[in-house]
Amino acid sequence: MELKELYQLMDRFEKSGLSELTWRREKDLVRLRKGPPPGHRMWPVPAGFGPAPAGSPPPDATSPAIPADAGRRSNPGTEVITAPLVGTFYRASTPDAAPFVEKGDRVKKGQTLCILEAMKLMNEFQAEFNLEIVAVLAENAKMVEFGAPLFEVRKL
Repeated sequence: MELKELYQLMDRFEKSGLSELTWRREKDLVRLRKGPPPGHRMWPVPAGFGPAPAGSPPPDATSPAIPADAGRRSNPGTEVITAPLVGTFYRASTPDAAPFVEKGDRVKKGQTLCILEAMKLMNEFQAEFNLEIVAVLAENAKMVEFGAPLFEVRKL
């Protein structure tokens, strides 16, 4: 990508109503984001919280979505971090990259846990508190519903 193309992309993004843009072409990758640094609140969602918002992309028929009640844990001292939106769950930034977190990892507040892709936007989600990963409950590159369990964690 030439510098002129990058400036054009940045200019169009700034004038658009988008808050985030990930653009890929061959070996080039550009991520643009408006507003404060990423850091979505990630707290357990009560069971039966409700359906996904209207307009959410439907799950791919060949890879069924993980239902919101799948994998709920009741281990004492643990919490379940759930999906705050409908999308495709990714454990790493690229298919050949190491996962952001693994079972047993100690994670600091603000560290990236995963990416949820929704409507071609890559949404990084960070830990809201220091924690230990007890289990990864979602399968990489699979659709998850709103409220689906992603991680079982223990606060540190």
